[in-house]
Amino acid sequence: MAHQILPADETRLAEIEVWLDAEEAAYEVALEAWEKSGYEGDAPVRGFRCNWDSAKKGWREGWSNIHVLVVEDEAVGFLDGTDILEIRPDVRGKSYGRVLAEFMENSSRGEGRSVVKIEIAPSSAEPFWRRMGFTPVEDRSSNGGGTFAYKILPRTYPLGDGERVAYAISYFTQKEGYKDEPKHFAHFSGLGEILPDGRIQLPERAFCFNPEDDQHVDYFVKIELEGRVVHFDKAKYEESAGFGVERDAGYDFFIERIVPTGSVGMT
Repeated sequence: MAHQILPADETRLAEIEVWLDAEEAAYEVALEAWEKSGYEGDAPVRGFRCNWDSAKKGWREGWSNIHVLVVEDEAVGFLDGTDILEIRPDVRGKSYGRVLAEFMENSSRGEGRSVVKIEIAPSSAEPFWRRMGFTPVEDRSSNGGGTFAYKILPRTYPLGDGERVAYAISYFTQKEGYKDEPKHFAHFSGLGEILPDGRIQLPERAFCFNPEDDQHVDYFVKIELEGRVVHFDKAKYEESAGFGVERDAGYDFFIERIVPTGSVGMT
């Protein structure tokens, strides 16, 4: 299958909009018929025309990317950032979705993301995304009304010959963070390596991701070294950044190297 994945331009956007409009028109006809039938059978499936104007706006203003899958000089699919992927209705079932999904995952890895997040719509596409390694969250909708799904992108790091130190990193929701005995939703622990500059290199990225919410939460982070709490506060605070908390391209917090300021006698 000869194909190209190209950055969008106005010509390709106009081409995509033609088939999105046709898909939307067919949906409206099917919806009316379904309503008149007394809602018998499954509801008709809607495409992503409802999101298209906002996607174009973001692309034109420069704060989002759209890539187009082109086969024989025809646009057969598009990817809006890492959130929305659609294949032209008449060419579905030809592995084009896999091509764009793999491109999306590889791009996300290259951007340094901890997690790639999408919306699945229609629900009939869920088996495909499960095969691609994504986990749907049935009780959570995405911005466009589809089912939210995610795939963890693990990052591991080989350690050298430096001294080892036991660490533990935990993340909490805002509600839990204020409790006397908070329960974490993500936890990482193991042995890190003390580097020459005093920082502690972890063997894996310790990332903050809670699939149950939309990430617009004041998460708390707790950092422990040798069983001692050296930091516990909101992850977004400057003090947390001083201990090594960063944010990736998907706006998820993470730690790869702990800065043990004033802790357990580290220098």
